[in-house]
Amino acid sequence: MSRAPAFLLRAAWVVPVTCPPIRDGGVLVVNRRIRAIGQFKQVQREAPYQAQRVEFPDGILMPGLVNPHTHLENTHFADHIKRPQSFNQWLRQMVRLVRTQTFDDALAAARDGIEQLLKAGVTCVGEFSRLGASFVALREKGLRGVVFKEFICLRDENLDERMSELIEWLQVNERYESERLQIAVGPHAPYTVTPKAFQRVLEWAKSHCRRWCVHAAESPAERELVEHRKGSWRLWLGRVLRDVPKGFSPIRYLDWLSVLQEGALLVHCVQVDERDIALLAERKVWVVHCPRSNANLKVGIMPLRAMREAGVRVCLATDGLASADSLSPLDEIRFARQLARQFPDRYPNLPPDEWLRMVTINAASALGMADLVGSLEVGKFAEIAVFTVDTPIADPYEALLDGHPKIALVPELVDGVVPTF
Repeated sequence: MSRAPAFLLRAAWVVPVTCPPIRDGGVLVVNRRIRAIGQFKQVQREAPYQAQRVEFPDGILMPGLVNPHTHLENTHFADHIKRPQSFNQWLRQMVRLVRTQTFDDALAAARDGIEQLLKAGVTCVGEFSRLGASFVALREKGLRGVVFKEFICLRDENLDERMSELIEWLQVNERYESERLQIAVGPHAPYTVTPKAFQRVLEWAKSHCRRWCVHAAESPAERELVEHRKGSWRLWLGRVLRDVPKGFSPIRYLDWLSVLQEGALLVHCVQVDERDIALLAERKVWVVHCPRSNANLKVGIMPLRAMREAGVRVCLATDGLASADSLSPLDEIRFARQLARQFPDRYPNLPPDEWLRMVTINAASALGMADLVGSLEVGKFAEIAVFTVDTPIADPYEALLDGHPKIALVPELVDGVVPTF
């Protein structure tokens, strides 16, 4: 590790994301912010004499990846849960696992998950936290992101108690917020939060200018329950929806609750129809797509082609290790590209740079952080990942997505610290 107020970084390729790649590129960082970017020879002229020079002749330098939906506290569940399996079977296993998890268990899991994120080139996350342990772990490591505190309320009789617990956690922990790490609310799903509880949470979030994230339209069982009050969940979770008119899809139900507001995050959105898609586009929400998790839980294939054609704002995420095989957004892209070849009617064959935007600038936008990170631009924070590959790099995009790159450096650049792997 080394410390310096200025860094001059050079790589075989610099991939800013919002503009074309730069061969033999350079990035000048001063006091954690990008001061200049371009051809190395040009950037070098602007560097102060004391700038520390770091070169990666076989590297691809790009913005740190953004993983907008994780469950870091579930990291150790990967060793105890079967994949693939049906969503219903998986959910029953998850209920048993979370009931026995302590705060210390969750903290250890979150710390391990963060190490995996860093080794995947991730510097910013949208974390869905049940116990709040991942907020502690993220503060320790200094990652950027938004922690959505999970909220579940299955009965209105428990609403006051659940709201008090949530507000107490938020009020205690807001003193630890920083420009890097923010807290928000996570009403879990349409089938785990009563309508009255949803309204209370949203009222609090709006009055305190907090974002919110909801799992929605993930499985056929969810749609069957919400829309028709039928299926295997009816006796278990039907009471949650007793005051809701039948006939709403999960998406239209959330709109009925006024959940669908600009900037809201909806995770999954697999079980949607044309009316749902039009509504998602009209309300300008962000959809967080987790294709590997969807495949492992056998919930179907999200109609990504139709969503993009309708103007829905979509980014990619891994979900947690209880349902995904890694915390690498690049792995998520590789799987998504396979789906595009197998299911062209539902999945678009996007160019590599478009896929990459979904785990950088688009994902940062979904978290409200696109003015700070997600691309390499003058003035933004220098949260950068450098990858290397074993073969000559003719196309940096293809090298990142097809070349099995290895992480070489993640400059967090907090107080001038550059950790290397």
